Amino acid sequence: MTEQEEILCILQEECAEVSQVVCKIRRFGIDEINYHSNKSQQETLEDEIGDLLCLIDIAIERKMLNLDRLHQAKANKREKLKTWSNIQFTLNPED
Repeated sequence: MTEQEEILCILQEECAEVSQVVCKIRRFGIDEINYHSNKSQQETLEDEIGDLLCLIDIAIERKMLNLDRLHQAKANKREKLKTWSNIQFTLNPED
């Protein structure tokens, strides 16, 4: 397995782990304690998203992803959500 393949494989695993925690939060609530880790589901979600962000950073460092393109895609998604969701947005995305 090449380094790129390994990064993609771990990235895929991290995406699945985030998805799994989101499902558990929807079923049991964000404050529910995970009996395996003794952490709240919110803490578990934060851990898993942190792991995902780490892999995204690695993919950027290895030039597998373009940071400018990612920022543009984020901005595009925010605009779509303003139209197609009920999510309320602040003026400054960093707030």
